[in-house]
Amino acid sequence: MGSDSTSAYPLKSFLWRLFRKIYAILSRLEVRGIENVPQEGAVLIVTNHLSYADPPLLFITFPRYQEMMPLAADTYKKNPLFNWLVSNVGGVWITRGVGDLAAIKTSLAVLKQNKILGMAPEGTRSKHTHALQAGKTGAAFLACKAGVNIVPVGIIGTEKVWSELRHLRRPTITVTYGPAFSLPPLSGDNKSALLDQYTHEVMCHIAALLPEEYQGVYKGEVRVKEIMETGK
Repeated sequence: MGSDSTSAYPLKSFLWRLFRKIYAILSRLEVRGIENVPQEGAVLIVTNHLSYADPPLLFITFPRYQEMMPLAADTYKKNPLFNWLVSNVGGVWITRGVGDLAAIKTSLAVLKQNKILGMAPEGTRSKHTHALQAGKTGAAFLACKAGVNIVPVGIIGTEKVWSELRHLRRPTITVTYGPAFSLPPLSGDNKSALLDQYTHEVMCHIAALLPEEYQGVYKGEVRVKEIMETGK
C-alpha cells in the first residue's frame, strides 16, 4: 500500500464526488459533529451498521476521505460492483469469524501510516431490529495495538433507504460524529477480560450517539448515559 492515497487510488476523488451527488439527490442528509474529527494522525472510525448504504456515507462525510480505508467482509468480493468499489478506495478485506491475521496486519499497517480505518464493530448489519448488536473485540484490539484515537459514529435512517425510494420519497439520514477517545494499552494477565471491557466502552460510545430505539443491547447502560451527559 503506497503512502500517497491519491496516487495509489486514482478513482477515489471521482467516487467521492459521485457518491456525494447521489446522496444529495436521493436523500436528505444531515451531518453532525464533524468538528470532532482529528485533523491529523491515525484514526479508527467505528460505527453502527444498518444497511449497504452506510459505508459510502462514512466515505463522503469524513473530511479526510483520501486517507480513509474501509474494512470490508470478503463475502462482498462475490459482488462485482462491491468488489470494484472497495478495491478502488483502498479497502481492507477481512474474513469474518476466523481471526484473519493477514487483515489485522494490514489494518495495523494502515493505522501506523497515520491513515484512517473505518469499521463496524458489530461485524455485520443489524438486519431485523436495526438496533445495536453486541460488539466484536476487533476494533478495541486494533485501537489498543496501534495506540490510536477512536471516533465513534452514529448513523440513523439508512435502514429505510430502499423502502423510501421505492415509494418515491427521499429518506432522511443523519450521520453523527462523536468526540474522539482512546483506550489504555492491553496489559496484565487477563487481557481477554480487558478486551471485552474495552469493547463495551467502544460500543457505549456509539450507542450514546443514537436514539434509544437504535441502542439495542446497550440500551439502559449506565455508561451510555454518562457519555451522553458528559461527552466522554
